[in-house]
Amino acid sequence: MKKDIHPRYENCTVTCACGNTFETRSTEKEIRVGVCSACHPFYTGKKGSRVLTEAGRLEKFQKKYQGINYGQRETSDQ
Repeated sequence: MKKDIHPRYENCTVTCACGNTFETRSTEKEIRVGVCSACHPFYTGKKGSRVLTEAGRLEKFQKKYQGINYGQRETSDQ
């Protein structure tokens, strides 16, 4: 390998939005994530507010675009 062309692979601190932190290794010194294993519903077995928020976003999107049919041609009776 050539010297001084590769990024340094060092210890890294990962910080979640829930406040949980853990150590790993990366080329970055600090990483911030929105969801981790301490707060994700799949790992915790709980249905938290994050799931409800995402469901609310989906309902809002569907309500906004409910009358639009993209990719479908209108059929005309001739």
